[in-house]
Amino acid sequence: MHRMRQEIAHQPAAILETLEQERPHIAEVARRLCDEGIRFVLLVARGTSDNAATYARYLFQITNGRPAASAAPSVATLYNADVDLRECLMMGISQSGQATDVIECLEEAAELGAMTVALTNSEDSPICQAAQHVLITHARDEQSVPATKTYTTALAVIYTLSALWAQQADREQYLLRAVEAIEEEFQLEPLIEDRSERYRYMEACVVLARGVNLCTADEVALKLSETCYLVARGYSTAEFRHGPIAAVDEGFPVFVFAPRGPMDADILQTCRALRERRAELMVFSDVPEILEQAHIAVRMPGPLSETCAPIAYVVGGQLLAYHLSRHKGINPDEPRGLHKVTLTR
Repeated sequence: MHRMRQEIAHQPAAILETLEQERPHIAEVARRLCDEGIRFVLLVARGTSDNAATYARYLFQITNGRPAASAAPSVATLYNADVDLRECLMMGISQSGQATDVIECLEEAAELGAMTVALTNSEDSPICQAAQHVLITHARDEQSVPATKTYTTALAVIYTLSALWAQQADREQYLLRAVEAIEEEFQLEPLIEDRSERYRYMEACVVLARGVNLCTADEVALKLSETCYLVARGYSTAEFRHGPIAAVDEGFPVFVFAPRGPMDADILQTCRALRERRAELMVFSDVPEILEQAHIAVRMPGPLSETCAPIAYVVGGQLLAYHLSRHKGINPDEPRGLHKVTLTR
């Protein structure tokens, strides 16, 4: 078995271990956020970690009522701009803890008045010295180049931090349900393995979601690009209808991730528009009306809290990318030209 598949399977245990080991530290950071009167959030990350930052961006606004945005690392690393960051949380996310530009952003943010937090899987990495507070994902060593368990454990930490910052500890029960849903998803793997062979010769595709689940579209598109050498792009369904849908014609592959929530009507409208264009739809959802639009329907476990759904739904996309890479004869553990640690500035 490839390391990627082993690490996909380890995710439920890794999430539970992270919650058990890290919750006291998360609670302390949440208390400091309240004490310091943090009014807005900036997030800095690259690659898969940036998709975790997208999740945080939605969650801190929806649950905590704080404006949140992704920082542009070059503002600090190349332009050396002085930005007033008082009453701001700057969170840097790096699985390896070695992302040079993320580290520089954290160091400069502290000088500019921000409270800084690092989220990483490596407690002895440089990022831990760059931030005032450190949160660890206890995913253990991740050997496959495509990140899987470090991503879902990062989402679990972000979800817990958001819940405790909002003083809503009861929301943690929904996270445990998401872990159960991941276990249930492995029963869908034979279906995903079988149906993914249909896309063996696919060269380009889009992945769609909406709202807090946009991170899933972006992360699944990244996994397909890394492991299957595809031109894959993630979109919000709303953004997609504002222009990119024009590129869709008969047989064009579209993967849709649609957990039940307030976005159901919008996603259903987009799926119907794609059916009119004769696109090829593979849909991961627990909403019957949306699944009816699919050429390939993957009925996901439910019900799930929408804000927790990305933690579970991305696993379906990971399995899709893994099995498609095998159908293509590609080793998903070692994508060409990629390394586990990528340094940028």
